[in-house]
Amino acid sequence: MKINAEGLSRRDFAKAAALTTAAVLVPPELLSQEQKPAPESAKESTTPGPAKLSPESQAEADMSYETLMRKYGKRFSDEQKTDIKRLVNQQQGALDKLRAATVTNSDEPATVFQIYTGEGKR
Repeated sequence: MKINAEGLSRRDFAKAAALTTAAVLVPPELLSQEQKPAPESAKESTTPGPAKLSPESQAEADMSYETLMRKYGKRFSDEQKTDIKRLVNQQQGALDKLRAATVTNSDEPATVFQIYTGEGKR
């Protein structure tokens, strides 16, 4: 918190008041409880497995990986290369889902681009 010659700013006061209120509202039982570690079976189920890709998608992912390795392969260790392979396959799965969406010319964008000229209402 910044305290200047005039005192506490309104923004800093609001932050301090919100934090104090939140701290008072937390039940003491929650503060004294110990957090239990997650069981091993839950940890294993949260890590996603390799993406199931069609043969065409797998070929495209392999081609992307080979292109990356041809350009930048000397810079990576073996561990990094396996991680890159996994990431390329994940990305290919997301790319397949994106390609499956149909878009027509009548579909409007989610946001409209507006140029900021520096002049505006304040």
